[in-house]
Amino acid sequence: MRRLLPILLLALPALAQEPCLPVAEPREVRPGDSVLLSWDCAAAKAVRLEPGGLVLPGKGRVTLRPTYTTTYRLFESRGGGRELGAVEVRIVPGLPLGEPARICSFDASAAAVLPGEPVVLRWECAGSAKVRLEPGGLELDGKSEVTVTPLENTRYTLVASNAAGGASRSLDVAVLRRLDQLPAALSCTFTADKRSVQPGEQVTLKWQCNGDAKVRLEPGGLELDGQTSVAVLPERTTVYTLNVTNSVGGISRSLEITVQAPRKVIGDADVGSAVAPAPLAAPEERLRVLQEGDLAEALRLGQLRRAEAPADAWTLRLVVSGFAPGLKTLARLAPKEAADMMILPYVRKDGFRWWQACWGAYKGRAEALRAWSGVPEPLRKAFGEPLPLKLRRLPGDPPLPLNPEGK
Repeated sequence: MRRLLPILLLALPALAQEPCLPVAEPREVRPGDSVLLSWDCAAAKAVRLEPGGLVLPGKGRVTLRPTYTTTYRLFESRGGGRELGAVEVRIVPGLPLGEPARICSFDASAAAVLPGEPVVLRWECAGSAKVRLEPGGLELDGKSEVTVTPLENTRYTLVASNAAGGASRSLDVAVLRRLDQLPAALSCTFTADKRSVQPGEQVTLKWQCNGDAKVRLEPGGLELDGQTSVAVLPERTTVYTLNVTNSVGGISRSLEITVQAPRKVIGDADVGSAVAPAPLAAPEERLRVLQEGDLAEALRLGQLRRAEAPADAWTLRLVVSGFAPGLKTLARLAPKEAADMMILPYVRKDGFRWWQACWGAYKGRAEALRAWSGVPEPLRKAFGEPLPLKLRRLPGDPPLPLNPEGK
């Protein structure tokens, strides 16, 4: 027994630092296909991945695209650290392509809306699909959703594809110019007492539908009658959809309730000769939002600054972009100035939501242009000549609400 004690004592450090085996999914792929490599090394704060020498967290995953059979190894991150585990990924040129991509479902929360009303497009695809949504050419996930606000009749087409093949499916969303265009038996109003709330704040949704309608409210699938109201407490920004049916047919109405996130505030601050805004998130927090590409938070902060600016203020539009990573580029080109830009929504005619970066809120057009002449040269070179605009009515804003007579 005494002879075994040294062996057991030597084994204790190894047991305390049990190796962690990386997992590759799949283990065999065709040339150029992607592999998901994941690991969980509880005893290590950081690991080194070879080949490549990448220092990564002790728990994580990366997507790889090997061109030849490769053994991936994890080591302790310190110089000369011991090997923690390894996995081989084999490249098999003749591997079967597998199941072609197919679209299992593609639907819209509403088939007919008034201009500027939100519509949620949802889909689910099978066969490890890459998905593109047209118009717009947006690259999206095989199981996802997106909110659009079409200003004109639009046909949305979902294209799913992989190495084995693909499929497409389309649906139409009609945009009605007046309430009286709706069938009389299905006329319906849908309103909310608030469109933007703080977390934990209650919203009352009201509707009135004629024609002996049956009403279902989503999300939740609540079955209700044609003339009533209900209180909701949204935890996050939510599109509520009223699905109305009777013997004549069906129609849907939607509206979006924005839930604002808590924010850190500071005192008033001037931007050049701009009109001083009300308390806002600190500049370092605004810059962090851009650096992380957090489009939802950037839009929230931008809308707050816009709402607090005078009604007759002017701004300078510098750039319009369709994708969230553009925020990171903005922060990289002009980090100090980017924190003072307002990121505001920009809705294209086909309903896709982009964003626009605007510089300041000024008393007039001339004052806005004078302020631009004083910004750093790198910013002027990056964005060229800005476009002076009235802050309250920017291009891409949804149309003003129609009154019951459709005017």
